[in-house]
Amino acid sequence: MLFLYYATTAYSSQADSLLHVLAEVKTTNNQSKLYDIHFQLAEAYTSSNIEDYEKGIQHFTQAFQIAHKMGDIEKSSYSLYGLGNSNQRRNNFQEALKYYTLLLDLDEDPIKNPQKGNAFSQISAIHQTLGNYEKAYENQMQALLIYEVKNDSVGLANGQYNIGTIFFYQNQFEQSLEHYEKAKVICDAINNERFIYSCLAALGSVNEKLDNNEKSLEYNIRSLRLAEKLNYKTGIAYAKGNVAANYRGQGDYQKAEKFLKEAISIKSELADKWGTIGSNIDLSKLYLIWEKPQEAIPLLEETLVLSKEVDSKSRIPDIYQLLASVYEQTNDTEKAFLYTKKYIATKDSLISEKTVEEMGQSKRRFELAKHEHEIALLKKENVIQKQQSYIFAIALLAFLMFLWWYKSKLKYQNRMNRLLEEKNEILNQKNDEIRISNKQLEHSNEDLQQFAYVASHDLKEPLRMINSYTTLLERRYNDLYDDTGKEFMHYIVDAVKRMETLLDDLLNFSRVDTRVQPEEFVSTASTMVYVEANLRHRLQTLNATLIVKEETLPSIKAHKTQLLQLLQNLVSNGVKFKGERDPVVVVDCVKETDRYVISVKDNGIGITKENLEKVFEMFRRLHSRDEYEGTGIGLATCKRIVSNWGGDIWVDSVYGEGSTFSFSVPLTVAQPPVAAFNKVMTT
Repeated sequence: MLFLYYATTAYSSQADSLLHVLAEVKTTNNQSKLYDIHFQLAEAYTSSNIEDYEKGIQHFTQAFQIAHKMGDIEKSSYSLYGLGNSNQRRNNFQEALKYYTLLLDLDEDPIKNPQKGNAFSQISAIHQTLGNYEKAYENQMQALLIYEVKNDSVGLANGQYNIGTIFFYQNQFEQSLEHYEKAKVICDAINNERFIYSCLAALGSVNEKLDNNEKSLEYNIRSLRLAEKLNYKTGIAYAKGNVAANYRGQGDYQKAEKFLKEAISIKSELADKWGTIGSNIDLSKLYLIWEKPQEAIPLLEETLVLSKEVDSKSRIPDIYQLLASVYEQTNDTEKAFLYTKKYIATKDSLISEKTVEEMGQSKRRFELAKHEHEIALLKKENVIQKQQSYIFAIALLAFLMFLWWYKSKLKYQNRMNRLLEEKNEILNQKNDEIRISNKQLEHSNEDLQQFAYVASHDLKEPLRMINSYTTLLERRYNDLYDDTGKEFMHYIVDAVKRMETLLDDLLNFSRVDTRVQPEEFVSTASTMVYVEANLRHRLQTLNATLIVKEETLPSIKAHKTQLLQLLQNLVSNGVKFKGERDPVVVVDCVKETDRYVISVKDNGIGITKENLEKVFEMFRRLHSRDEYEGTGIGLATCKRIVSNWGGDIWVDSVYGEGSTFSFSVPLTVAQPPVAAFNKVMTT
């Protein structure tokens, strides 16, 4: 099977020879040999020198049917993987997913079957292509679990490459570059030229995004030469597209157009619809920069039809955006505005409220699965050790009872000791692997925190630029705008303000660090004095009453700023979501057996039962921005702060009458009330 799986590239003459052998083997009815010939034929037809996927799929199907009848799970796995990979290379993703899923269902233990790691990895690549990044990330984590346990260098290289691609399509180019470089190091070590080609192409693309055009062109030329050496048509097409991007960056539009058209021609010949869509978009961008909008319009309209045909959700917004820019260049403002609206609508639909949360959950599931596997191994070893202990005890008893058997039992004991030493050595190796894995998970968590910080912090700079120039436009040219223009300007200013608020809230959320624990206790009653001072203007404006029962409030071992942020968010919400009555917010605390429960009660609009669990979700809003301002991050931040000290947070509410937000503080991080402050803080 190793020979079959790593078989060298077959040419047409070799395929013809195999067909003759197949005819002879059919007469012998030798199922094992029949499987081998079908599998080799499938590998030959799907190689980069032939790429006849139709025939390859036929022979993979025959091979699977034979292996299934034989009850050979390993051969069935290789055949199903070949079927999935062939359909994937034809961009028939639904068929590919079907065969990969069948492979995963063959047996219960994914660790024993190395092809399952490859199946998870390819499923991840398909979801990444379709724009389902959370599913792509989750499946890649499953693949990495198998690769790490099996110490599979090829799998680890592929996993690093796929993670780099997931970050690439989320515009996290620095993280993407880091993973692509790791993949390249592994590929160079194992000297796999097809993988080296992929890494070179990826490094070329990501360096182009980072404006390292010279380095990008160097990588892309190397990848093109390697693809031509391997006669890898698909690789040649994609390499030409990447080189075109470099020439476009250098301002050599004619060369860029030449390479892009050559890439499109090869992809069309290979029936690569997804690749054709990407190259068409790149060519349209070139025409836009080149100020040739009339050539871009029909190309984009054709590409839009093709994208809808293959359900390319991640590409459709880009096409709408380009059509808006092209029509703006032709001064057709009506169509430009129409496609801008379509772009915003489709782009928003792709942004999942829980993308970051889902990726975090995938990471945790990966960690849990890995630890469960290690625990299972340790339990198995413990059972063996117990059995060995029983045998040793029996041997010792026999030694005391039968002195004449001393010599033979001594040899037996020595042998058992050697076995125990070997098992202990294995356990020590496993412990080292677990420590390494924990360190890797720690780095991954740091990467996720960095992602949230970058997303909120670094985006502020371009946002400030938009705000500044919009203000200048409004100040200098406001009198020249008609009513529609002023309305558009209002929308821009309003969107910038909302985005700034969202980024501030996201930045605050990312700064809630769970690793650094505070050492000092902070008075909750004292903190409420600062809350009242910060919200005084709002309390006065809304004629609100804030009642603090400070004699019940404990001191908490927490960060001062985080405790202030928690209490201020809850009080602010109680005032903001008011009904027809003047707002009244009451802060109180009850001591229970093993904890304090602090409550913030209001007389506002309340929350329906079906929304009680949703309010603490990231970006979750229960009302439109026209009704109540906010970003949907505040309560998620509160939940994270409370979780830091091991507490819980929840809400009880009667719709139309008010809500009570409560959070618990374990007695281990709390002290009884020690000070007295004003009991009522009002306007």
